[in-house]
Amino acid sequence: MSGYLQPLLKVVGGSLSGEQLRLVRRAYEVAERWHNGQLRRDGSPYITHPVAVAVILAELDANHEMLCAALLHDVLDDTSCSEEELAAEFGEPVTSLVRGMEILDDAARRPPDWPTATDRRVLLLKLADRLHNQRTISGLPEARQRVKSQETLDVVAPVARRLGLTEVEAELRRLAMANLSGLGGAQVCFGAITVGAVMLPTVVRARWLEEWLGELLVLPGRGSRARFAFALIVGMPRMALTLRRRAALASVAVGRSAAVGRSAAAGPAAAVRRAAVRCLRWVVRSDLRAWTVLAPLLGWLVLDAAAERITDAVVIVITVPPVLGAAVHAIRARLGDGDEC
Repeated sequence: MSGYLQPLLKVVGGSLSGEQLRLVRRAYEVAERWHNGQLRRDGSPYITHPVAVAVILAELDANHEMLCAALLHDVLDDTSCSEEELAAEFGEPVTSLVRGMEILDDAARRPPDWPTATDRRVLLLKLADRLHNQRTISGLPEARQRVKSQETLDVVAPVARRLGLTEVEAELRRLAMANLSGLGGAQVCFGAITVGAVMLPTVVRARWLEEWLGELLVLPGRGSRARFAFALIVGMPRMALTLRRRAALASVAVGRSAAVGRSAAAGPAAAVRRAAVRCLRWVVRSDLRAWTVLAPLLGWLVLDAAAERITDAVVIVITVPPVLGAAVHAIRARLGDGDEC
């Protein structure tokens, strides 16, 4: 048995019965035979991709039929294997999943409402397939990377959210945004915006970053991108205060009705939270302490940018420290005085 299957076997461990494990091994053997000689764009054997997709699904506790379908998901599309051969070996349940993936990969056959009309299991396969492809997207031409990453943000990540796969959604969005920000020289500007965005409420941060990235990518040239990033960063403290003030006002009614619940929750978790707030208050009370924490992050950003382009590092040195300083002062004002940790 080839070593390429070992990562999957480690994840499934003893969760499968002997017969189920035999079927998964057989699916791997069939997929390896049909993909024999095929390579991915990075030069690795193609079989490593379906195995990686199966590993992602195994980590989501998918059953053995889903794992078999993951291993076989490209044989109908990329080889001469027929549905009849697949059904004779693995039965209709596995074959229908592979068929569903083949349809989703064919723009001419894919229904326009596929994100909501497709079988949940096929959607899981699609998400795992896209997640691994997004992790290894650097081998594609730049134009293709842009199209795939934008589709991931606009279509695929929302499917993960609808299915309740928040961690998958978060990684899809992070990978797609990182890829798009690296195209066309926008990476440093977006990195500076991302640092400034730490002041925004967590629940809205990803949405704003996605919107700003879209605007950043359509701007012509480094100068216009730098000016756009600078304007955003300068206005970030005011925007953060506005958003947080709105959130606080909206939560007043909820806070009043949940007083009993809060008192019941005043246990170890609440104690940890209070300790964390005290420590944060102690750090931001002193500019020296705050910058002792922030300086390594700023240094890493500058060095990373300088490795590619020295002017980008200069932009970060000019724009990021004021944002971080404003964030420290905003947090200090919000927390007020209190006990040290």
